[in-house]
Formats: sequence, C-alpha cells, structure tokens
Amino acid sequence: VACVVSERFITDGSSNEEGARQQEALDLSDDASLGWGGVGGKSLIGGSDDDSTTATPPQAQQKQDAQPETPSWATPPVPAPTPSGKATKGKGKGKQEKQGQQRPKGDAPPVVPVASQTVDGVEPGPSQRQLNTRLDDVARREAAVRQREEHIKELEDRLKEGGIQVKPKNWPKCKPILYHDIYAEIPTPNQPVCKAGYYCWMISVSAYIMNFLTVSIQFFMGQGTLACFIFAALAAVTGIFCSWWTVYQSLYAALKTNGGSFAYGKYFIHKTISILWALWTFIAPPIGSLACFVAGLFVMIDQFSVGGSKGAVGGTLSIINMVLWGLVLLLALYEFIWTFSIWKKGGGLQDLEDQQRNASTAAMVFQNDTVSSAAKRLFGGAPRDDGIKF
Repeated sequence: VACVVSERFITDGSSNEEGARQQEALDLSDDASLGWGGVGGKSLIGGSDDDSTTATPPQAQQKQDAQPETPSWATPPVPAPTPSGKATKGKGKGKQEKQGQQRPKGDAPPVVPVASQTVDGVEPGPSQRQLNTRLDDVARREAAVRQREEHIKELEDRLKEGGIQVKPKNWPKCKPILYHDIYAEIPTPNQPVCKAGYYCWMISVSAYIMNFLTVSIQFFMGQGTLACFIFAALAAVTGIFCSWWTVYQSLYAALKTNGGSFAYGKYFIHKTISILWALWTFIAPPIGSLACFVAGLFVMIDQFSVGGSKGAVGGTLSIINMVLWGLVLLLALYEFIWTFSIWKKGGGLQDLEDQQRNASTAAMVFQNDTVSSAAKRLFGGAPRDDGIKF
C-alpha cells in the first residue's frame, strides 16, 4: 500500500509541473502573437502522439526572433515549368509584363496598372480594341481634313497674289452652286435695273412651271396630245436654264461694265428672243399641230368651247398661265428699255448718276406716278424725270 501511494504522489507532482510549464509556454506565445514584429520572444510548441507539449528553449527562441519570416507577397514568383519539365525565365518574364504587373524592389505591395488590369487572367475583349481602332481612324481623318484645308487656303492665297479672286458659292441659299451678289458686283446706279431683271427671271420660272402644269392637266383630261405634253416639258426645262444663262447673265455682265457695246449687244439679242417667246406663249396662235404645248389665249378659248367641268378647269388654268406670261412680258419690256437707256448714255457711273435726273427712254414709255412708285418699292429706283409730268 505504501509503495502504491508513493508512486501516485510522484505521478501527480510531475503532472502538475508539466501543466505549469505548458501554461507558461501558452502565455509566452500569446505575448508574441500580438502582431508581426511584436515585443517578446516567440515560443514554439511541439507535440507528440499523446498531445504532450514542451517549451522551446530560450536560445532557440532568440535565434528565431533574429530571423523573421518573409511575407508571401514579397516572395519572387517561381516560373512555370515548360512542357519538357524545364523552366524558362524569358517566357515567365514576358507573361508577367503582358499582365502589366511590376514587382517592387522594396517591401511595398505590387503595382498593378488599372488600364491593363485583367480579370482571372483574361485579356480585354475585342470591343476595346475595336474602339481604339475607330478612335485612331477618326484622328487620322481629322488630320487629313486639316491638311486639305491648309492646301486649299494656300492655293487661294496664291491665286489672290496672282490677281485672281476666288468667289465663294452663295446661290441658291438652299444648295449654293453659283456666286451671285448684286450689291457686291453691280455698281450702285445699275443695281435697280439688275434687280428688275432678277425678278423678271423668277416670274418667268413660275410661268414656265405653270404652263407645263396646265398642259399636263389638259393632256390627262383628254384635251391634248402626247406630243404637246412632251414639248411642254422640254420648253419648261430648256426655258428655265436658258433664261438664266443667256438672258439674265448677259444683263448681269453688261451692268458690270461701263457701257461695253459687246456685252450690251449680247444682252439685247437674248432679251429680244425672250420677249418674242413671252408674246408667243401669251397668245398661243393655232399654227400647226403642236400649238397646244403653250396654254395661251387661243388655247383658253378652245377649252371653254368644249364645255363641261373639263373645259372649265382647262380654261381657268389657261387664264392663270396668261396672267403670269403677261407679267413677264411687261416687266421684260420695262427692263429692256431701261437697259437701253443706260447703254445709250454711255454707262459711265458719274454720267449715269447725273443723267438719271433727266428724261430717259424708259420714262417716256412707262412714266407715270403708279409705275414709278411701284418700281421704286420693288427695285429701289426708277428711270423717271422728276421735272416732266405726263
């Protein structure tokens, strides 16, 4: 009994001492786990199969404190092995640079550029590359446009230095194809008659269109022939362009000169043909089988003689057409006589300003208060003698 009691007493004493040493080791490990680089030594706890623990000696603790562990992010990457089992430095480095990661030399975390950041090792999709391509294309086009503008400006400067003036296209305003500026190119005394010619051209355009519409409606109502319809279309197209390029442009060029006989002579020829055409269209004499391609006086009479709604519609449209061509005829005559008076007096600017106070041929034909006041309101002037009253 005494032997058994003494053996148990020794076993309990050794267990108590071992538990005390284990508790002391746990306390030291708690102090060392306050943080990386904390105060105090770090105790390593060893284990066995029966879960018994032993404290690390002080010399081993000091040795471990002198050699801190290296963080995982500071450890250089290990290159991936090649299919043959060998690691190549070049490929690993190229892959690292492709991903846009740069390893720092010190203890700082790695720098990852935002522009080249990838998700799960996947590179940016084709949409980003397409956007960059489009931006480059737009920039290249803008540069080409700037070069062309500079080249055109350089050519214009050379032309101006050589005495050639480049005039920008400003007419018509909806889609400029020509340069037309009465106030800039026509001398001030000649501007009213130029405006009269321009308004006469615009009314003639309306008359050509109205004549084509009238003949077309009469044709579809059975009051005309196909030949009349075709010739009316040709007359409208050729008449509009010829009245601009021959009649009005010849007047425009003549008024820019100081009474040039050639310019004025060309205008008089074209204007005479235009007046005869307006007179023909207004009367529409029944000569030949193609007399119906203009809806004038005789065509109007034929339409009303048919009777019924078709005859009434055709006759009314012919009346409207006659009114337009009558205005063209009167304004053309007025413009012709006014231009003839300017040419007869020499066309000199100072001469013209002085002689505008005297009687002119246009004033002798059309001079009265109503016509003169209407001309001044429309064109800004009239060939009128204030000293002579009719």
